Amino acid sequence: MKKNKLWLYSFILFLLCILGAWAVNNMTSAAGEDSSRPFSSVSQPLDHPKKHTPMDEYHAKEAVETASVSQSSMIENHVQTAVAEMVQEHRSEHIDTSVNMVAIGDSLTQGVGDATNNEGYIGILERIISSSSVPPVNFTIENYGKRGNRTDQLVQRMQEPEISTSIKNADVILITIGANDIMHIFRSNLQNLTYDVFADASADYENRLEEVFETIRAKNEDASVYLVGLFNPFHLYFDHIPELNQIVKDWNEIGNDITAEDEQAAFIPLDDVFQSADESYFAEDNFHPSSKGYVEIAKRVFEYIKPEVLPAEGEDTQ
Repeated sequence: MKKNKLWLYSFILFLLCILGAWAVNNMTSAAGEDSSRPFSSVSQPLDHPKKHTPMDEYHAKEAVETASVSQSSMIENHVQTAVAEMVQEHRSEHIDTSVNMVAIGDSLTQGVGDATNNEGYIGILERIISSSSVPPVNFTIENYGKRGNRTDQLVQRMQEPEISTSIKNADVILITIGANDIMHIFRSNLQNLTYDVFADASADYENRLEEVFETIRAKNEDASVYLVGLFNPFHLYFDHIPELNQIVKDWNEIGNDITAEDEQAAFIPLDDVFQSADESYFAEDNFHPSSKGYVEIAKRVFEYIKPEVLPAEGEDTQ
């Protein structure tokens, strides 16, 4: 997600090396020409003729070669210094070992249903990152998930000073939202649950989700934002209502389209993770994920955010 300038640095490095090699070559050639030129060709004052001995020619040749080597060494040192500075600049830009992550949203972010009380997928994700082979030197993650939050409520909560400040300082922002929007429609139309009811509400959901992103960008233009997709928690007990799967698919497409409009955002699909999941993936309320379900969510999210939170493999962060 972050802009990669590696190609530019590589190209500049290539030019510097070519320039250095060319300069050293020319210097050596010039030295050779000067040393091979007859010493008698050096002009002398007419009124002070001087006879040159072989020893004079030897010392003159040695002086020219010494000057040539000295200048060549200066050029090589200059190139090496430039390369070292460029490498250091590249490391400082692309191996930023300070990562501030903020998670906002609903009960999935809060970790409701996780019997281990480890904040669901956020807690698991934190352990995955911290225990990696090359973890960030300074890594923080703040969890502002709240059970029951819908898109409109999340927009309001982002105005709270603590959450607002965290978003402003964030490098990576994770969002889970939308499940309670669907649940609200589900409960309000339980006796007349049709596809059209959800389809009519999709435009309002799209507008509210866009407002979520607009609110974030008003506070932070540069953070990488990841919207975690929706999944159908009712497929085990309401498989006779195929419209639910279609609604989840439609609303995920809305989320995918909105993130696609933002160069620093991405959509993380989850529906495929739970399509064939058995009841062990769900908590006792048959709605929220269990600890096992949260592990699968954390693994999927980590796949997407890994380039943002971990240095390139094999790089030294010290």
